[in-house]
Amino acid sequence: MTGPAPSGDPYDVIVVGAGPSGLAAAHRLAKAGLAVRILEATDRVGGKMSTRQRDGFVADNGALFVTSTYHNVLSIVDEVGMGNDVAPTKFILSVVRDGVLHDLDGDHLVSSIATTKLLSVRAKAELVKLVPELIRSRKALYDRIPTTGRYDTESVTDWARAHLSPELQEFLIGAVMRGIAATSGDDTSRVDFLALLTLLGGAKILAFKDGMSSYPERLAQDKKVDLGAAVNLVEDVDGGVTVKWADVSGTQRIERAAACVVATPGRVTAELVPQLDDWRKGFLRRVKHNPEMIMTVGLSRRPALRSTYVLVPKSEHPFITGVMVDHHKAEGRVPGGKGLLTLAILDTWARDHWNDDDDDIRRAVLGGLEKILPGIGDAVEFVDVNRWYLEVSPIGFYRDLGKFRALCEHDTRIQLAGDSQSMQNIEAATTTGLRAADRLLATGILR
Repeated sequence: MTGPAPSGDPYDVIVVGAGPSGLAAAHRLAKAGLAVRILEATDRVGGKMSTRQRDGFVADNGALFVTSTYHNVLSIVDEVGMGNDVAPTKFILSVVRDGVLHDLDGDHLVSSIATTKLLSVRAKAELVKLVPELIRSRKALYDRIPTTGRYDTESVTDWARAHLSPELQEFLIGAVMRGIAATSGDDTSRVDFLALLTLLGGAKILAFKDGMSSYPERLAQDKKVDLGAAVNLVEDVDGGVTVKWADVSGTQRIERAAACVVATPGRVTAELVPQLDDWRKGFLRRVKHNPEMIMTVGLSRRPALRSTYVLVPKSEHPFITGVMVDHHKAEGRVPGGKGLLTLAILDTWARDHWNDDDDDIRRAVLGGLEKILPGIGDAVEFVDVNRWYLEVSPIGFYRDLGKFRALCEHDTRIQLAGDSQSMQNIEAATTTGLRAADRLLATGILR
């Protein structure tokens, strides 16, 4: 680490936000020899990467897995010596239809779909209509996703209705959007579906042995991190950056540094950085900050499931959209012989029931789970209700993303990162943090 920053302050760079993007930026900057301080508004690091350990159960409470296509995340994993902490998981997807679970081998997806009884012969023949989407999905990688703007004019649901039979709409497109993104697709851009195809195509499912939070905790452990730090202003002033914030006691503080990376939700960023141009402020304010729910269900015995993840179409349940079979992630995630499930909940249901009593939510969810996995009720040891927020891009977001990124290229002392710069997943968030750090290093102001 270097000594005092050129401005005479103890840190070269302040990073606002300790989610995957902020931590990635801090890691890249610290690796370059800079002194970094992280200010995080909540009581922990990691953002959507959260884990709770309870009575020998290791339960992820936000993002549930990473994939082998998360190249930047896995590169950092290796750099910090966590390579042995990531375990490959068998990738078997199940889709429920008429109460029956149909398994699809994610490692041999084409042959599995060809032989599955999930889809009719007619529906399988119709899959040829998806080939153009698979080709287009190659544009949905981080660097190329702004070029998908021409497809960012309709929702996934509207596109599927115009091109596919009701059977594929329900048991393929709808099941994937519900199960992976916890949304109906009615207000989700077609580009997000393309990005999901890119993300999952040929991917292996990976899990952190000690839970998702072990990764951000490792990134943060050798850095100065202030939790409960409510930042309210970031300004470029007099050849440096001023950051105003309140600590957990409410005491107002002012910090100076040579530069700052702001890695907060889009709407928050728009308010924190008053010097940001009006166009980018407007762009960031369009990004939704959606309430999300997942349920963790501890079991006294393991259900007879081969799958890693169960996709639940709307016809099978109105608001349970997916079931992660956590005890298949890695050894040691549950006590011997026991099981652990994580249930994804439809975003609109989560919003409508956000303030409901947890016991009422548990009863509703367990009743639904019993319909999906009959007989599971007598094995339930506990149900935890987990609430969190996820940034969601509106339709039209990707049409303007290229302009937003181009404007960010001209920033100097204040760099922006976070989910508002790409599709919302851990790899994209990490990439935005690395790019923000690289832009800052390229300015030369920290030499």
